[in-house]
Amino acid sequence: MPTPHKNTHRNTPARRSLILDPIHPKDYQQLTIIHACEQCSHFAPGDRSCTLGYVAENHLAETQKHNYELYGKVAFCRFSEID
Repeated sequence: MPTPHKNTHRNTPARRSLILDPIHPKDYQQLTIIHACEQCSHFAPGDRSCTLGYVAENHLAETQKHNYELYGKVAFCRFSEID
C-alpha cells in the first residue's frame, strides 16, 4: 500500500521577503545613513560577502542605490540595529 503524501510545506519555515524601508529624500542626501554592506565591519571586501553568513547582494551599495532610485527605499540589515 502506498504511503500517504506528507505535507512538506507544514514543516518548512516560511521564507521572509526582503523588507525595504523608506527614507526621506532630504535625509538620504544630507545624513550619513549606514545602510550598505561596504559600511559594515562584518563585510569581507575580498569576496564581497557577510562574515555572519547573511546574503550580501541585497545590501551592497550599488543595489541599495538602485532600490532607492526606483522605490525611495533601502534594505537595512536588521543585524546592524543591535551591532
